[in-house]
Amino acid sequence: MLTVLIVFQVLCALGLVALTALTTTKSEQSGSGMWGTIGGKTSSSIAGLEDQLERVTMWVAVAFLIVSALVGMVALRAA
Repeated sequence: MLTVLIVFQVLCALGLVALTALTTTKSEQSGSGMWGTIGGKTSSSIAGLEDQLERVTMWVAVAFLIVSALVGMVALRAA
C-alpha cells in the first residue's frame, strides 16, 4: 500500500513540475505579442488554454497534497 502511494506521489510531483513549466507568467504574457494584452492575456494566446492549464495544475496539486498526507499516515502506522 505504501509503495503504491509513494509511486502516485512521485507521479503527481512530476506532473506538477511539468505543468508549472508549461504555464506562462504574467511578465511573459505582457512582453510577447505585437498587439499587447487584452484582459491580462496576449492576443496571440489560445483562448481558454491557460485557464484549463491552471485548473489542471490546481487539481494535481490537491492530489499531491492528499497523497502526501496519506503517505505520512500510512508510514506512521507501519513504523
